[in-house]
Amino acid sequence: MIQRKQTVFLLLAFIALLLCGIFDQTFGFLCGWTIGLSLVTLADVFLYKNRKRQNLLCLVLMVLAVIYYVALAVFNHSQGGQLTLTWPMALPAVAIVLLFMAHKGIVHDEKLVRSLDRIR
Repeated sequence: MIQRKQTVFLLLAFIALLLCGIFDQTFGFLCGWTIGLSLVTLADVFLYKNRKRQNLLCLVLMVLAVIYYVALAVFNHSQGGQLTLTWPMALPAVAIVLLFMAHKGIVHDEKLVRSLDRIR
């Protein structure tokens, strides 16, 4: 169902990634990266009928958000280490936490459905 708690976490992760893409103007590639991640996160909200796919996509999104920080470190190193940290750069970390919480909710729902199938 779309009113599950992981839907709220996914929507908050969408907002965090979108805000990062809009306000973080450090590197153009990373802005596009976070906006793309936010759109995939929004698409993940509507996969509620297929929990296994939603769970897999949630894990992939967490890995891609970590890659944001790896790319940020690489670009910072290539610029001579003169990057100033700003608040939008912390938003993907918030999104990673929210995606992890959504992942836990999806796993919990999957276990609940399996246990109810055994009762029938």
